[in-house]
Amino acid sequence: MPLLMMAFAVPFSAQASDVELGEKVFKKRCVVCHNPLTQKRKIGPGLQGVFDRESESGIGKLTEAKLHEWLLNPKALKSNTRMPKYGAMQDLANRQAVIDYLKTL
Repeated sequence: MPLLMMAFAVPFSAQASDVELGEKVFKKRCVVCHNPLTQKRKIGPGLQGVFDRESESGIGKLTEAKLHEWLLNPKALKSNTRMPKYGAMQDLANRQAVIDYLKTL
């Protein structure tokens, strides 16, 4: 395999595994409250197309940076939110993986 092709192959497969990890974390921690494949509300908002719209929580448009803040400590951005602070989201790799998964919705 030419060196140039190898350089592109590693990040792509790493990204795919990050998305898979994000989906696993999402299904374990988030799916109880959030629909991943629709915008239909459960306890929290449906997350399909979450990067294309304003958040329902009133914290503005959800960018990757804003989502990192939100998942790390939701009450720091909105004190009266029902969104809990999950231990799994304190881990940067898990948090980034969930965000990578949300980008696919």
